[in-house]
Amino acid sequence: MIYGDNHNTPVYHREALVAENTDVLVIGAGTAGNAAARVLARAGRRVVIAEPDRVGGTCLWRGCMPKKALYHAAAVVRGATRAEQFGVSLGPARVDWPAVLAWKWHAQETYAGDQDGILESLGIERIKASARFIGADEVAVGDRRMRAEHIIVSTGATPVMLDVPGSHLADTSEGALRYPTLPASLCIIGGGYIALEFAGIYASFGTKVTVLSRGSELLAPFDRDCVGIAQTALESLGVTFVTSAALQALDGVPGDVTVSYKAGDASLSLKAERVLSAIGRRPAYDGLDLAVAGVTLDAHGNAILDSSLRSANPRIYVVGDAAAREQHTPVANVHGRAVAQSILGGRPIVPDTAGIPFTCFTVPELAQTGLTAEAAARAGVDVEVHSTTFEYLGAAIISDVRHGLVKIIAEKESGVVVGAHVAGERASDLIYPLALAVRTRRTLAEVRATVGVHPAFSESVNWASF
Repeated sequence: MIYGDNHNTPVYHREALVAENTDVLVIGAGTAGNAAARVLARAGRRVVIAEPDRVGGTCLWRGCMPKKALYHAAAVVRGATRAEQFGVSLGPARVDWPAVLAWKWHAQETYAGDQDGILESLGIERIKASARFIGADEVAVGDRRMRAEHIIVSTGATPVMLDVPGSHLADTSEGALRYPTLPASLCIIGGGYIALEFAGIYASFGTKVTVLSRGSELLAPFDRDCVGIAQTALESLGVTFVTSAALQALDGVPGDVTVSYKAGDASLSLKAERVLSAIGRRPAYDGLDLAVAGVTLDAHGNAILDSSLRSANPRIYVVGDAAAREQHTPVANVHGRAVAQSILGGRPIVPDTAGIPFTCFTVPELAQTGLTAEAAARAGVDVEVHSTTFEYLGAAIISDVRHGLVKIIAEKESGVVVGAHVAGERASDLIYPLALAVRTRRTLAEVRATVGVHPAFSESVNWASF
């Protein structure tokens, strides 16, 4: 770009005025955008992806994969500290933090593979630049100008920042994945799944963790009994929970932060080497100029979408975390595929997220699918609750991890399974057959008739149905 004689009016090179046409432009190469792009490309559509960063999005580089790599390393530490009860002498567990971070990076890179190569093999062009709307169907991508019949916004989400004095002293979840040294103490602000996952990880590594939650309940969407099991387990690792806490300010310097808060009428404070803000995530629309494209936002700053994820501009869809619905990778996958089918079929497809399981990788794991008993009651569904603990489960006794619970929610009249909740070892695996039951409307009788392996944790699913 150059400037005219008045030095204020931009004058673009002649070549920059020519818009390149494509069938579909995908803004952001995270889970949802990738899913849509691949379906569309395989169907013969010309697809261009605008992504300035590495392909893979939050899950691969700043969320799921690196966090679960740390989670696994933390589980190894917990196992090592219990080795002697099984007759194995390992000595005191020693955490080599740089080696832990190296393992995390190795896991990410291995899982990522050649993402750009995969896109290229499908005929998808990737432009390594940020995107900005300049019209209803035109987008500036770096120094290029793209016009598309359909545009998919898949820019993910970004951490919500604290709004208190000294907020610059708080790290985000992305920072907590790459602390240069293992902190001796960590104060986590928030009571959701990100907060409790990091609490379990760092407490397992020996960090003194305090969780300050504004709400009176932790992990509000999860089953209360399951949350209670996790809270007890985390407290046994040394985690301190302060609920109904109103954060007032952060003060000090990185490495020595004073956290001031109110609990009831009392003004209190604590010291921490690190402070982690885990109060939520918001759609990453910064720099997109959505208003220029006719995309309207609600009072919370989220794009207003119909049931098929289409915006006020019918050419533009918003998917994945950017859609501000359930911010989970499996949901993003479903979003991307559904929008691709909407485009291919010429009619709106509503993403079917029924039964998609969600997991909180804390200590122990929590997982759920479908409705809680409370949600069913609010919806007017008459249900019955069946459950079992891990106390007498053979696999749990063998491994001495007996604090666990499987709970199944079923319609009282029909027996159809409408929800399930698991707390305990391998909850993220145990939830799958229950998610299948919810999605396919299986009954308690059918779950009872499906016998599990013995001795295995999967037996608990069958036991819970009685």
